[in-house]
Amino acid sequence: MQYNRIVLNEPHASIEGLYDERMSFWDIDERFINEVVLRWTDWHTDYLFHGYRKENIRTVRFPYSRFIVDAERLWDDPLESEGQGILYKQFDGYSRVIPQDSERLLLNLWQSHQQRLRRNLCEGALLLDCHSFPSELSDVDICIGYNEDWSKPEKRTIELAVNLFEDAGYKVGINDPYSNSETPDCPFVYQSMMLEVNKKAYMEDGTLRLKHNPAYRRSVRELMERLLSELAA
Repeated sequence: MQYNRIVLNEPHASIEGLYDERMSFWDIDERFINEVVLRWTDWHTDYLFHGYRKENIRTVRFPYSRFIVDAERLWDDPLESEGQGILYKQFDGYSRVIPQDSERLLLNLWQSHQQRLRRNLCEGALLLDCHSFPSELSDVDICIGYNEDWSKPEKRTIELAVNLFEDAGYKVGINDPYSNSETPDCPFVYQSMMLEVNKKAYMEDGTLRLKHNPAYRRSVRELMERLLSELAA
């Protein structure tokens, strides 16, 4: 399967805004940085998935931390009841009170990201939802996720991704440990697939240093380049 365009969505790769008093509103301490921000930021995913020089491959990277605005959450997200909707209010023992005027401005950042995705998508495109996850959550190396609806990728697309990573020695999970994929509302049909990379597959959790794990025959970035070259028309 080849697509008219591939749009790489990178919603959680940044830590910007955490120290901005107009945006943050967190009581930041060492534990918040070391055990919350460091654990749940998608470190280096902009390196793994970014920079492929083809006209029909585009990147939409959210420029702020997920702890400022989670650009991946849905409007009226079910996690809103737990304080983890678009604007996190509770997270791992920390709380955040956002003034009403600031909340409107932050929600505009979410709207802006959704609009950028829509502008870059087109009929017959594939949205690749690019993430990483903490190594202790699963022994899966690469998680491929999708929705069981109109946006589900063709079987050939899923099999191509699975085979590329499995042939290089990675353990692949389908909708495990995460499922679903971003699907902004558009007046046309496109497909969407999430790629979640276990951090142990490309970095040292403690130091955030990139590394090539000798257990795998090819690096994640090399395999992403091959996958995108196969999928891009």
